[in-house]
Amino acid sequence: MTKDTIIRTEGVSRHYTMGNHVVKALDDINLEISSGELIMVVGSSGSGKSTLLYLLGCLDTPSSGRYFLAGHDVSTMLDARLSHLRNSRIGFVFQQFNLLPNLTVLENIALPLVYQGVPRDERLEKARHYAELLGLGDRVHHRPTELSGGQSQRVAIARALVNDADIVFADEPTGNLDSKTGAEIMDVLFDLNRQGYTIIVVTHDPKYAGMGSRKITLSDGRIVDDTKDKLNQPHARDRAMSRESAHGMSFFDLFRVGLREGLFVHKMRTALTMLGIVIGVAGVVAMSSFSLGSKQKQADQIRALGANLVKVVDDRLEGEKLSDARIDGSHGLSLSDMRLIRKTIPGVTAVAGIRRAKLNIISDADISPRVLGVAGDYLRVNNLSVTKGRFLEPGDQADRARVAVVGHAIAAKLDGDSPIGSVLLMGGTPYEVIGVLANRHIDMKGLEASGVADANHDILLPLQTLLSRTKHLDMRSELDEIHLQLETEDMLYESGVGLRRLLALTHGGVRDFKLVIPLDLLKQKQQAQRLLDILTICVSSIALIVGGIGIMNIMLASVTERIREIGLRRTVGATRRDIRLQFLSESVIIAVTGGVAGIVVALVVVAVTCTALSLPIVVSPFMVCLAVVASTVTGLVFGLYPATQAAAKNPVEALRYE
Repeated sequence: MTKDTIIRTEGVSRHYTMGNHVVKALDDINLEISSGELIMVVGSSGSGKSTLLYLLGCLDTPSSGRYFLAGHDVSTMLDARLSHLRNSRIGFVFQQFNLLPNLTVLENIALPLVYQGVPRDERLEKARHYAELLGLGDRVHHRPTELSGGQSQRVAIARALVNDADIVFADEPTGNLDSKTGAEIMDVLFDLNRQGYTIIVVTHDPKYAGMGSRKITLSDGRIVDDTKDKLNQPHARDRAMSRESAHGMSFFDLFRVGLREGLFVHKMRTALTMLGIVIGVAGVVAMSSFSLGSKQKQADQIRALGANLVKVVDDRLEGEKLSDARIDGSHGLSLSDMRLIRKTIPGVTAVAGIRRAKLNIISDADISPRVLGVAGDYLRVNNLSVTKGRFLEPGDQADRARVAVVGHAIAAKLDGDSPIGSVLLMGGTPYEVIGVLANRHIDMKGLEASGVADANHDILLPLQTLLSRTKHLDMRSELDEIHLQLETEDMLYESGVGLRRLLALTHGGVRDFKLVIPLDLLKQKQQAQRLLDILTICVSSIALIVGGIGIMNIMLASVTERIREIGLRRTVGATRRDIRLQFLSESVIIAVTGGVAGIVVALVVVAVTCTALSLPIVVSPFMVCLAVVASTVTGLVFGLYPATQAAAKNPVEALRYE
């Protein structure tokens, strides 16, 4: 092998197994080609010309024998290394041109540089240089469908040269051209050879067969004639052999190719494929937001009523149980319990006693109030205020005054302007209305589990007045409830323990009471709602899976439609990894874009629905991130198989695919 030898084969064969038969496409090829030669490979159809071209161009590997390219033994090289060699040393020109229809002339020429990781501006500038060299300067922004056959082939030649290739392989470059245009293309190849390029042309045209420096004739996979033209000698190159360039497709190009050259080609199909992901992600985010909004609304209402509120509720024992409790020394809840709690339980800031009464009310208004006798810090404990008149005062308790404070809803039914001074006949006794409670503006729906009642429908009387005028049930507890407010809700547990111990002591060990903490009850209810949240996530996950299956289906169809494109990209230097990443990026783009669109849809739905239902708008960043991650993983998982199928395509078979 001389220093000018660029290609050498030793007993190279390429056999194919078809059923029980072995087809010897190439058989024992021994060949040595020097740099700068212009070789015409001729022979009848099926003689092995194209197989030899693909093998020498590193698109195929020999079944046996050894093949050296520029001193490198490529016979046993792995795919990535072979792709690297094609990308850095070899250019291909095909009979079918093999241009990507969605790219401009400039972008088609620059395609090999994409897989070298050359920045976009730099590669387009280099592509422009070769376009102008081949007379395409005024067509660089046109697409292949806007070119003539000769112009398309010139684009293919420019693409073969743009990576500073040492060897140009041309497979029937004039086969689809008229004689005049074909002659022009051959003139271009001859001119390139005079510049020092090694040109290997497969041709059926006899008028070109003898125009090179060498003619190789094949028959049945063997070289039957190898004739050199002594007058047409190889042209020495005026530059050194090109070196192997850095290899690697940039992330930006990966994204751009996947988006523009893959997904935008079929916009409607891409959008419909994305719909399953959109529904799944929107479902997860929207339902979690509705759940969180509902929970926050309920929690806010409880806090408005008093998140640090604790209720001690009498068990309302009856019959023998009531008698036994009184015998054991318990008098039920009482004012003395209320006073003792204020003195001994740490962190208590306000205490109120409540007794319910069932009184017949005679009024022109249609009202069904809850009548309560109250004492102590009732307003403060329950976060209430008086909007008109005044509240019950210690003097009212001492005098057992027949006065009442009514809730906002009751006042509206009695007299919309001002019910102050009006008289209510309750239990046959007249009570003067002296005050109206401020409207709470609280939606009680959903708060039933907390035991909270709507103060807008209450009538409040002095406790002592109620006690003095309701003497029935002598053994009944003095109070039905004791409400106490703590400094902070963090003291709920500790204070609850202290209350139980204190009341167990004062009630003689009789547990005729229970503690009710509205915030804890609400939390328990909200925990029960988690089952619905889990069900929502499961349904949304199914939607994501269905969307993922749609992605896989569409990507498999895309692989089938783009087999020739895969073959071309492999020819110009794309590795299996590049092809896999390209198709995988398309599925991920669909999934991620669908995820983002789903989040936007969810936010719009949440904003509109929550506004209509007067719910707080609460969006969980965790659920948003989880939805994006889930959609991305869906794209990766369901896109992996189609991407692997695309990467596994044999470049030679892909180029021949019809």
